Amino acid sequence: MKYSKKVLPNGLTIIEAPSSDAESVVVDFFVKTGSRSETEKENGISHFLEHFLFKGTKKYPSALAISSLIDSIGGEMNANTGKEHTQFYIKAASKYLPLIFEVLTDMIQNPLLDPVELEKEKGVIVEEINMYKDTPMYEVDNILEQEMWPKEALGRDIAGEKNTVTKFTKEMFMDYIGRHYQTPNMILGISGKYDQKKLDRLINTYWSKYPKHKFFGWEKVKVKQASSRLKVQFKETEQAHLSLGFKGFAYGDKRNAAQSVLAAVLGGGMSSRLFTEVREKRGLCYYVRSSPSNYQDTGVFTVGSGVQVSKIEEAIKVILLELKKIKTEPVGAEELNKAKEYIKGKTILALEDNQVRLDWLLERAAYYKDIIIPSEAFKKIDAVTANDIKKVAQDLFQNKNVTLAIIGPYKNEMKYKNILKLIK
Repeated sequence: MKYSKKVLPNGLTIIEAPSSDAESVVVDFFVKTGSRSETEKENGISHFLEHFLFKGTKKYPSALAISSLIDSIGGEMNANTGKEHTQFYIKAASKYLPLIFEVLTDMIQNPLLDPVELEKEKGVIVEEINMYKDTPMYEVDNILEQEMWPKEALGRDIAGEKNTVTKFTKEMFMDYIGRHYQTPNMILGISGKYDQKKLDRLINTYWSKYPKHKFFGWEKVKVKQASSRLKVQFKETEQAHLSLGFKGFAYGDKRNAAQSVLAAVLGGGMSSRLFTEVREKRGLCYYVRSSPSNYQDTGVFTVGSGVQVSKIEEAIKVILLELKKIKTEPVGAEELNKAKEYIKGKTILALEDNQVRLDWLLERAAYYKDIIIPSEAFKKIDAVTANDIKKVAQDLFQNKNVTLAIIGPYKNEMKYKNILKLIK
């Protein structure tokens, strides 16, 4: 994977990933701020701003002006918000690089923040919140993180709550942008086919003289977990949803490669241990998966599943026993190799997309000491041993480190609390 990185005098990081076989180009602004950078009253403002910047700029004064322009060139535009980032991008045929670069730049530098649009968008955001709360498969992960990091920004819902988003004002957005949307806290990414001289001129015209200001960061997690935690949310559902979470590792932790292989062994694909034991052998669930996520100072290893309402206790027991088993019994050579090849194969397929390639680089430029390319990451995966997996499983899967969230037609929490003791 070819790429280059440079930092302008004003602190803006530029990541370029040219691709000779592409016919399109993607321009991406990656801002290192998300829901954990918000105050309690601001909860949801990062996500709201993701919507709001598309509602009009100095040069393109309405949402229709922006969307009509991008539609007229057959382009794609979108954005996303996480706990620690907000990202905006436009992708189009390579000849439209100057246009999409200008549109995105105007969104970041000159948003209108129209109060009329603000009030309209509040209704849109509230309905999005309602949608997720009515979708237990998604909401259960929100409940999990709220329980894992109570009263801390990291545990709050990215979308916010109705009582926060409906109180946002233009002044609050201006203040938030001033604290976080500054050049040292942003990365500009370009990937695909483009003319280097044209790109250099665009960067020089729009960003080389843009002022540099101080930006504000985020609060580290403070509360240490000393025992298992549980949250059961009663809801009349036909399928119960559970999310089992363990405090994990931060970006750059040396155990992350082994953690990735561990996740693949447990829940990577239809031949993984959890899929085989919970779904295929017992028919307890429709989906079951495991995945690690990293943050700048911590992480989470999650096992999620949608199970039969009457069989949830059995499903939890089977999952916990599989986690307990992998702490004591080394993974066999064949299974270990399969997990490694699964990770590498899925990654290679995904990286055929220029946007995914750029995302790889942006994440590493934002949160790692050094950018490593996929081939270097694969070497770390290949170096993982069965003993490494066992050791990481022992570090992760402890009773004091576990949190369980459940959504379903249940009212008795204590029986689930007792089941969690199986992980000891």
